[in-house]
Amino acid sequence: MYETRLLITPTADGYTAQWTEPGGQPTEPFPLHLPIDQEDADELRWYLETYFQLPGAGDHTRAEKVEQRLKAWGRRLFDAVFGGAEGTHVYRNLLDARDAGERCLITLGTEDPAILMQPWEMLRDRRGPLTFQGVTVRRQLVGAKPRRRVGSPALPLPLRVLLIVSRPHDAGFIDPRNSIKPLLDALDALPPGRAEVDFCEPPTLPRLEELIAAARKAGRPYAIVHFDGHGAYLPRTGVGALAFEDADAHTELIPGARLGDLLARLDVPLVLLEACRSAALSERPVFGSVAPALLESGVGSVVAFSHAVHIEAARILVTRFYDELVDGLSVGQALEEARAALHANRRRWLHLGPDAETVDIQDWFIPQLYQVGPDPALVQDAVGRIGNPPGRNTIPTYAKILHDFPPPPQYRFHGRALELLELERAFRRHPAVVVSGMGGMGKTALSREAAAWWLRTGRFEAAIFCSFEQPVGAERVVQLLGQALEGDDFSRHTAADQRARAIALFHARRVLLVWDNFESTLPAFNEMANGELQMANYDDAMRSDLVRLYRDLTQSQSQSTIENQQSKILIT
Repeated sequence: MYETRLLITPTADGYTAQWTEPGGQPTEPFPLHLPIDQEDADELRWYLETYFQLPGAGDHTRAEKVEQRLKAWGRRLFDAVFGGAEGTHVYRNLLDARDAGERCLITLGTEDPAILMQPWEMLRDRRGPLTFQGVTVRRQLVGAKPRRRVGSPALPLPLRVLLIVSRPHDAGFIDPRNSIKPLLDALDALPPGRAEVDFCEPPTLPRLEELIAAARKAGRPYAIVHFDGHGAYLPRTGVGALAFEDADAHTELIPGARLGDLLARLDVPLVLLEACRSAALSERPVFGSVAPALLESGVGSVVAFSHAVHIEAARILVTRFYDELVDGLSVGQALEEARAALHANRRRWLHLGPDAETVDIQDWFIPQLYQVGPDPALVQDAVGRIGNPPGRNTIPTYAKILHDFPPPPQYRFHGRALELLELERAFRRHPAVVVSGMGGMGKTALSREAAAWWLRTGRFEAAIFCSFEQPVGAERVVQLLGQALEGDDFSRHTAADQRARAIALFHARRVLLVWDNFESTLPAFNEMANGELQMANYDDAMRSDLVRLYRDLTQSQSQSTIENQQSKILIT
């Protein structure tokens, strides 16, 4: 590998920089002026984060002007570092090494956040961006050293990802499904046994430490910690922090250094910081200040998104990035491939649904690489190892089925994201949760969406639906449970054994049981009106038996079992 380093130092009236080539002495320092000012940065942020939300007639013209300026910004960045005599010499040597087939690396070293936040990925000569010419651009905090043991071996497959999805009550809310789905799609697209994802649930720092430590003790360490959430800039200290949740789901700001100390101590090689966008956040790209703090603490590699990305861009990015990682490429090489995929696929839809209108957006430079030390490959034995490795608990086929659920709404499910998150939080504290509301408000549709999403994220391994709109006794609930969890073998048990077996299966597995239209069992809905029953015909004996079954399914769970997310009942 041919690595050339650019050290940038603040001065009283700006910055000085000097190059160091492989095996050579540093060049003479030269003055450096930041080519991208605040007005440029604001316009770039509008283009990347606001333009596609609801573009008006004048927005397309404004976006075209930004796209025209992208090339000019890239040339200005290039001239700032390669324009002088020292830079010209370094640039020629870099091209010679690239033409000789060497992989080329430009490392930008500084302690100044303003330098780190410049979009150096745009660096371009007359032929185009350097990042598409076999040159990796990365940032480095001067003086930082990786705490991971030198020569630490790469990790075996599957590539294990720990995902932190943090949406505190008091931070701007964005539907977690929007950002999580692309990652899950990317991992699902890989051959079986190549990668797997766990969720840090709840998204608190103590839970993060507990999960990473337990994984290492079990010999199944995480290769990547992927944070999806908000950041905040702390002006009094001049550092960035990540918005984790506390025990009450309110914001707990964790400075990058504190998180870095934890991750470095537990030997996590790569952290990926994915920003979600909210009007309540600072305009400052805070992940650009969190990343160097992680490096300083000893984390070896950080990929930080400089801006919030469109859902489609996130899908393209993480699909290619994780695919290349599990094939044995280094972090930097995998990121280069992901950028190339973004560059080749610029179409971003403006709304969901068939024949959705789209716009073309150039967002390939959003992911930024922060690194100290060598550029590592995370996976060993990447070629030819397909299939589930020994010891992995695969989810059976039946677990992906929504047992007896009604079909999805005709025009898909939209909204209710905050209610879905509140349900998740309620299940952390209770074995059963009731959703109430007027008829036609969408309670059944919400329960179906919740079940499908929780199956997708691995919170539950099976979901079973039981409607009480028509008379249904406890024995029918038992049959639904047993058939879903044990299949046809369940019918071989006697009636008495079936009930005990169904209850045991419910407690032994991670099951969501939905009791829909449960108000139909109440006496008020079984009264006579004009000589006719208003609704279903439930008598006291049926209600008492259902109450006993409910207690058998819930009250035997200890508090520790509840907190470990075992089976739950959702009642509408």
